[in-house]
Amino acid sequence: MKTKIKHTQSLLVVLSILANLIFPGCQKVINIDLNEAAPHIVIEGLITDKPGPYTVSISKSGSYFNQPVLPPVSDAVVIITDNVGTIDTLREKKPGVYLTSRTRGIPGRTYILKVLAENQEYTGSSTMHFHVRIDSLNLVRNQSDRIYFGGNADDNTNVEVHCYFIDPVEKNFYRIKVIKNDSTRVAEYRLYDDQYTNGQEIELRVARAIVGDTDIIELYSLDRQTFDYYRTLEDLLYSNPVFGSTPANPNTNLSNGALGYFGASAISSETIKITKSIFNKVK
Repeated sequence: MKTKIKHTQSLLVVLSILANLIFPGCQKVINIDLNEAAPHIVIEGLITDKPGPYTVSISKSGSYFNQPVLPPVSDAVVIITDNVGTIDTLREKKPGVYLTSRTRGIPGRTYILKVLAENQEYTGSSTMHFHVRIDSLNLVRNQSDRIYFGGNADDNTNVEVHCYFIDPVEKNFYRIKVIKNDSTRVAEYRLYDDQYTNGQEIELRVARAIVGDTDIIELYSLDRQTFDYYRTLEDLLYSNPVFGSTPANPNTNLSNGALGYFGASAISSETIKITKSIFNKVK
């Protein structure tokens, strides 16, 4: 039983860390004795097809007690290579944050991360899927037979922002990011895979429409490993690891017990300004 409690304590610390890294708008307060939490290297890195530089953040969870800040891991050797021969040794911009200088995010390329820190080596890789273009954004009154995330399907007075795109025929995984009024502090994230809609035109509810808001919708094309990481992390964040079975760590594509992820993603982005005029025209 003591081993199970220690494992749970360690995981709760890590989940709190990863929630802040991946879902900055998510707050989940867990009151528990954290003195016994085992240390973990936490690596977070994402390459996109937008202009760099890109960052890799390295920190360490540990035996915390009311410790609000993650200890950064400095003086690591961080190298990103790709399948066309590019070698990029990242420089440390500030403690625990490493910047690229030569890496270019290009769909179809595979990127390999190697981190040497505290006499340990960690590796991970990700292939950037091809860009999937957002065709349009539109305001739609709530319909229960549409594909959507969250909300009350029976409330037909709701007006929502819907995102439309054509899903390529091959297997695809997506992460949708909604930025309201240019503030990443209120960014919302959704996950979607094309298990039942492969090759079709997709219509997704992505946000509730509020007059005066400007919504930026970003569609991330993910590989399976990065999608599985986000999915298992989300599952754990919304479960109760204290009263359930002993929780497992989120899936990761990093080696040697590191937590976090290293991903590559092409991003499609569109913006909608929700004025009173277009809001009132929704039927």
